[in-house]
Amino acid sequence: MEYDVIRQSGYAGEHEFDPDTVIDVIKECCIDKGYNCMSLRPRGPAFDQEYFIKWAKFMAENKIYFSFGYLTQYPPEGMECRVTPETVARMKEIAGPYFLGEGLGEMGSSYACKLPGYYLMADKDVRQIGGDNAKADPNQYRKIYMNYRLERYDDVEQAHKGYIKSVSKFTDIVKKYDFPGSGCTDATVFARYNMEAGVTGVTLEMSPGNPESLVSTVRGTVKALNGTSWGAFIAHEWYGGLRHEDVLKMKRLELDFKYAYMAGAMGITVESGTDSINSYGQKLGADSAVCRNYRRVIEERDALIRSDKRPAGGPKVKVAFVSGLHDGWAGKWGRSCLWNQFYREEWGYNAPEHSWGLLEELHAKRSWADVDNYGDHDFSGAPAYGQYDVIPVEAALDKMCQYDYLIFLGWNTMTDEIMDKLTAYVKQGGRLLMSAAHLNTQVKRDGEYRMIDDRKVEELFGCRFMGEIRRTVNGVVFKHDSLDPKTLYPAFHTGGCDPMYIAGYANYARFATTTGKTIAYSADSFAERYSDLPVVIENQVGEGYATLVTHTCYPGDQSVYRLYRMLVREMLSASARNCDIQVVASDRVRYAVYAGNKIYLLNTDYDLPAFAKITYQGKEQMIQLDSLELKAIEL
Repeated sequence: MEYDVIRQSGYAGEHEFDPDTVIDVIKECCIDKGYNCMSLRPRGPAFDQEYFIKWAKFMAENKIYFSFGYLTQYPPEGMECRVTPETVARMKEIAGPYFLGEGLGEMGSSYACKLPGYYLMADKDVRQIGGDNAKADPNQYRKIYMNYRLERYDDVEQAHKGYIKSVSKFTDIVKKYDFPGSGCTDATVFARYNMEAGVTGVTLEMSPGNPESLVSTVRGTVKALNGTSWGAFIAHEWYGGLRHEDVLKMKRLELDFKYAYMAGAMGITVESGTDSINSYGQKLGADSAVCRNYRRVIEERDALIRSDKRPAGGPKVKVAFVSGLHDGWAGKWGRSCLWNQFYREEWGYNAPEHSWGLLEELHAKRSWADVDNYGDHDFSGAPAYGQYDVIPVEAALDKMCQYDYLIFLGWNTMTDEIMDKLTAYVKQGGRLLMSAAHLNTQVKRDGEYRMIDDRKVEELFGCRFMGEIRRTVNGVVFKHDSLDPKTLYPAFHTGGCDPMYIAGYANYARFATTTGKTIAYSADSFAERYSDLPVVIENQVGEGYATLVTHTCYPGDQSVYRLYRMLVREMLSASARNCDIQVVASDRVRYAVYAGNKIYLLNTDYDLPAFAKITYQGKEQMIQLDSLELKAIEL
């Protein structure tokens, strides 16, 4: 069996950079501590190119992987890149596979979700005001920032292309200079767009936003788009919490690292905090309890990576959420307007983006009072194998077919090509869930609803659009079970039933079924009385099943959120109920399954132990986990 080679990385130049001391820093990190990777981030005025050659030789001689950061983003005055093409060529010749290339920083957060006037020294015009290492005058900076950042777009397709253009300013230089690769460290879920612009490897700036949904998105994107690798850069000093000496913040750092390791990160680096804390008005020295805790966590990271053999290939994943065409959800960073468009209200986060909030509920088990939770055990706290991915809709068909379930959330502009690919996915045995909102071909945020070609809809979902959008406050009644025998809906077969999931007025497209079957319909009465407004339609296509929820508002709209959430969570429960390895545990327990049936269990509870029951081939194991404990089990 093959095992992962995980990069334990040190860095030089996060806050200041002295080229004459870099070799000493490399020795401290890699020779003394045993790290196998270095990130060098040169800053300040230009210096002799021979420094780069010297570093490359040292790295190659000691078998240390290395990359650079900000060579193209922060070049000295008069240069488009801090190194020359000749220097790049010499480093490639000297270091071969150990030279990983150039790294970009904060593309998504800079060009897609900053707040107006947010301080960022990112372009030459701004740096010319205050110099490379000086803050610009706030008034002058704001003027340039607003003019430079807020290019106005009419629709999401323009915004998408505008973002690619912004990132390509840097990746074009990387390609021109023939770097061996390029990475991007970013706190958003824009890895898909960064890779579209030419980035090959992705590092998640972990701590801003929800680490679980962000990790799932970065991991899924790299898999779907054939990226080289993904890693975690834990920016805990700034984003793990505002109270540095708070005990829970210290514990959160430990969980960040352990979760990233369990989820398959190929490199894990802590940004800062080991030698000093200088943020939020506090200054804490290296001997403070906070800094000692940072060092303890890093030492535990190093010990685990050296002692544990994590099977290669990443964790097994059977469920993927699909991020649609031109989706601008950034993963909660900024939490304001899409694509830096602050000038019209329709660009503000709304139902499409709020749909992604469902991800933050997936690991919380459903209440004991939820009557639509079925089965011998409560599997509602995790999908099959404990993990899910988020993949971009542009993923190739063979990448989609790696998953048993595809679930749409967030914005999508539907195209014929996407419909054909989804139909092919279902035909080969996939299980698809989406809403009529995802069938919209519109690129304008506030544009009129326009459904994709009705023939495509009929082929996939077995129904025809009747040309009517009906607005109703009715509830929903499930008349039939799912066509998929593994999925359990709250269906009745005879007699009356209360309408469920009533949550306000919502718009529904009216369909007439052909090969599809109406599973649930709009209802306003306890009496068994069918309506001509199907709400859930299922269709068997080849070996798989396609489910359409007919509301034209996105699942993040509160009027339909409860219904869509139930369908999503039942799909996840079905995936776990019918999995060869079953784990029943507290919803504070996270787990991942690797090749060879090696299971990692992580108790995210800050204070209390937890239990997990593992069932495999008819045998059960009961595992106890202390608070914050990560444990590996081999079946």
